[in-house]
Amino acid sequence: MTILYNLAFFIFSIVYLPYLLIKRKWHKDFSMRFGFLKDLETSSAPRIWIHAVSVGEVVVIKNLLDEIRQRYPENPIVISVVTQTGFEMAQKISSQEDQVIYAPLDFSLSVRRYIDAINPRIYINAETEIWPNLLTQLHRRGVPIVQINGRISDRAFKGYRFLKSAISPVLNYISFFCMQSDLDASRIKELGASQKRIEVVGNMKFDDILDSNQKELPNSIVDDIEEFFVAGSTHPGEEEIILDIFKKTKSRFENLRLIIAPRHPERANEIVELVQRKGFRAVKFSQMYDLIMDQETVVVVDTIGHLRSLYRLAKVVFVGKSLTVQGGHNIIEPAYFEKPIIIGPYMQNFKDITALFLQNNAIVQVKDKKEFGKELEHLLGDSVLCEELGVRAREVIEQYRGASEKTFDMISIILSKAKE
Repeated sequence: MTILYNLAFFIFSIVYLPYLLIKRKWHKDFSMRFGFLKDLETSSAPRIWIHAVSVGEVVVIKNLLDEIRQRYPENPIVISVVTQTGFEMAQKISSQEDQVIYAPLDFSLSVRRYIDAINPRIYINAETEIWPNLLTQLHRRGVPIVQINGRISDRAFKGYRFLKSAISPVLNYISFFCMQSDLDASRIKELGASQKRIEVVGNMKFDDILDSNQKELPNSIVDDIEEFFVAGSTHPGEEEIILDIFKKTKSRFENLRLIIAPRHPERANEIVELVQRKGFRAVKFSQMYDLIMDQETVVVVDTIGHLRSLYRLAKVVFVGKSLTVQGGHNIIEPAYFEKPIIIGPYMQNFKDITALFLQNNAIVQVKDKKEFGKELEHLLGDSVLCEELGVRAREVIEQYRGASEKTFDMISIILSKAKE
């Protein structure tokens, strides 16, 4: 089975390589993923290895990292990621003693090299990535594995079910599953995980919002008395709809300003061109510090880590990957700042969180461009409604916080057993 899996993964990697080159996802450190770990410093003490795929997962583990550092200072921490943006974010939240690396590709030789170099005391996986070779090799070395903030999307579940015969055995190598919801728990059980190793602890994303995480913003934005419509984590197709709606809405609300923060900042130039084609003046966020905004200025965010601070200033927020692209993004951040939030119909990756907000009338979900424009104007024209939505959104967060503490307790129990 291992030989067949390695062969299949090798073929997939060859096919995937052109995509990486075309999308410019290949970078100078990509060779690390094959097991070339020359930059990983050796350590005699066993490390705590935490894996977080990208920015969202990295942000989620910040509070957990702080707890681990405090409780287990004798164990250095290694944070592995997959994306470049995740790598940059991990470097920002890591301490001097931590090391940030790219995760191994799931070849037997690669994962063995990683495990030899890291010497993990425990492997903690944020959200749900099932890599058979990695989990098998960790199990053979006696390394406890913990799945935290576990979630299985509709799309991932279909794929995993197709591969259930290969996945089911390796799920038995995982010491414990801390799942986000009952649905996620039932799905991991259906894939082969033992019920006694599964617990629903909630979503750690409800715990990752702290006032201290706010980044400094340009005075041209902070000192502006106008009202901001912030479109966060947008994807292709959504920016054009937002600009069309903004152009129409602006005729009624002259003080409204638009800030577009694409999910992938490397798309900034593409969006700047789109803004200009729509008849507006475009300015990149990184160039704003000496700029005074005017009525025709649309800000395009080309940096990482500022969106949370921008949400704080918003009059109304739209959260992307929900209108033209399926999946959705995190709505907890703007909710924390008591902002009225608009989302599109496609929130599959945040189905349970969205349901909680909808049940509490704490969010506005629209089905298309026409309804989007109508609801935006409605909110901008009703300050009382905006305030009520914001308050209810914050109440949802306060009600469901605590998953990080439960998760850390479980990790502590497993580490204590491993030491016995």
